[in-house]
Amino acid sequence: MDLQISRIFLFGRDGEVKTVKLTDGLNIITGDSKTGKSAIIEIIDYCLFAGRSTIPKGIINDWVNLFCLVLKHKEKYLILARPSSKYEDGQKSYFNFETSDFFLETFSNEYFNTLDLKNYKENQLEFEKHLGISVLDTRIDSDDDLKAVGGKVTMRSFIPFLFQHQNLIANKHSLFYRFDDHYKRRKTIDDFSILMGWETNEYFLIKRELEEKTKQLNTEKKLHEKLKIGEKQLKSEIEILVASYYDFIGQKIGSNLELNELKRLALNLPEVTKRSFADSRVKSIYNEKLKTRTKLKNTLDETIELLDKLKSNTSLSSDYNFSLNRLKSFVSFPILSSELECPLCNNTVNEVSEKIKSISESKELLIEEFEKIGNYTIDSSKEIENLAKERDRIKKEIISISSEIINFENQLKEADLGDSYYERAYILKGVTKANINNIIQRGNLLNSNPKNVIDLEIEISNLKAKLLNYNIEEKIKKAENILNDKMTDICNKLDFEKELRPGKLLFSFKDFSFKYHFDDKENILLTEMGSGSNWLAIHLSVFLGFLHLNSITEKSAIPSILVLDQPSQVYFPTKYGSITSEDNTNNPKDLAVLRDENIEQVKNIFRVLVDEIDLIFKESKYKPQIIVLEHADEEEFNDFVRYRWKKDGEKLI
Repeated sequence: MDLQISRIFLFGRDGEVKTVKLTDGLNIITGDSKTGKSAIIEIIDYCLFAGRSTIPKGIINDWVNLFCLVLKHKEKYLILARPSSKYEDGQKSYFNFETSDFFLETFSNEYFNTLDLKNYKENQLEFEKHLGISVLDTRIDSDDDLKAVGGKVTMRSFIPFLFQHQNLIANKHSLFYRFDDHYKRRKTIDDFSILMGWETNEYFLIKRELEEKTKQLNTEKKLHEKLKIGEKQLKSEIEILVASYYDFIGQKIGSNLELNELKRLALNLPEVTKRSFADSRVKSIYNEKLKTRTKLKNTLDETIELLDKLKSNTSLSSDYNFSLNRLKSFVSFPILSSELECPLCNNTVNEVSEKIKSISESKELLIEEFEKIGNYTIDSSKEIENLAKERDRIKKEIISISSEIINFENQLKEADLGDSYYERAYILKGVTKANINNIIQRGNLLNSNPKNVIDLEIEISNLKAKLLNYNIEEKIKKAENILNDKMTDICNKLDFEKELRPGKLLFSFKDFSFKYHFDDKENILLTEMGSGSNWLAIHLSVFLGFLHLNSITEKSAIPSILVLDQPSQVYFPTKYGSITSEDNTNNPKDLAVLRDENIEQVKNIFRVLVDEIDLIFKESKYKPQIIVLEHADEEEFNDFVRYRWKKDGEKLI
């Protein structure tokens, strides 16, 4: 994602302001130890809604009243600020956005006087919308009691891709920032596909609906199996009903009748001769059921209409940027000249020329406004999901009450002798026939599926087809191949042990595991490698590889930012240009050669960074931002040095 750090502001308690200004591409901040370089990472992390401040205690926390980060996305600026936890509530923050850089001309801590100091989580949610991160529910189970299993996608899941701390950049045990926390590691892995834009709100909505429909299908099939009865049970139940009716009218049926004979008797019950009054409530209950079903059908129609409208609105929202881009292309017509001359007299037509000039200016303003359009999105999937559940519940209730109505109709059809009273025997006859028909239908279930089972199977098939359109597995496989090729290519340019070549760096998105496939023979883990230069090469290769992948992925919400803290420490762990006691040589010439070799390796690191930025620019049409905090300072890279901090001169604080 084309998002970079434009400014870092530190507002002091005495009104003084410290500013760190950065650009896209390579930014080097070089200088002595204890000048505030490493604190830059912690300040950025704190402003990006970290749960707690890890900014070093001491002079910085004592001096600063408010930390502020200004991020730039095309022509939109996102302003994030948090008070120092030493003086104010560290759980509070400020957030705002601007569509031009005019505010930077007079920017001060007074800017925040008109903003509300809110809980940082509240501002984080709003910030995420500007990044296009709006998936509120990643559950694939439709059970509301299992919300904790899924949950909301958070921008904090992309933080491990941004930072390589001083104690991490050549670490043999860990690649990612804060992966020692199991929950944070798991959350980053789970959210990665969503942050890359592969999985969307609709994707999880379909997954939950598929899960719900599958459960319904299993329930219906179990019920269907439960309703099935064998021939012996079928004969017994019909015989009891027929015998009871015959007993009531004073007749008897034969013994040891076959099933077909019992069915014949059941379907041709004899007329009655004795009349009695029966319960007159049958018809009134029937009418009440009809009214209830009508109301349910009306409610169902309203629910379906509301659901369709909400889905339509969601679709319109997703097509918004596409439509804007089309409008943008319509206004991008060329205006050849603002000076129009009459073809007869060759005189300039001032009125027409002025109109052309006005149109040109309006077009430029319109194009500029299009550039300021962001990725602001809102998740309406939960409302859609709730309406879909309500729709299915009403359908189920209509099916149930319709079954009851059919039973009542069967009874009334056989027993209706008037509007007020019914004879008991005729009621009994109707009830008996209705029950017998139900039993016979249950017997017919042995070789058939009910309509609701068939409908559910069709719906499940359609949902699975929709999921296939996302091609998640294919996208993951393709991205892994791109990442592995890029990591291997970068590693071959760095100071990686020759004895381990040829080989290929392999990374899995499934569990974020890394291995080095050596000479098509074995897989070597990072912990199994020796030499700090190998560990450094792997770290740089992995994170430059991710920077490349995130930058070229169109819908990625991971900022194209990478902060590296002292990558030269492997070669110069104490002071840049010095040789340590581990070099095991007393020969001045050998020491000079070794020093030159180490400096050359450091220079090579910076060349690789510059080359990768240029390669990404060619493919993505924008430059990612790499910030290097270093002791090293070579003239070859003067164009990229933003600040040179000294203990006794300019420094962060």
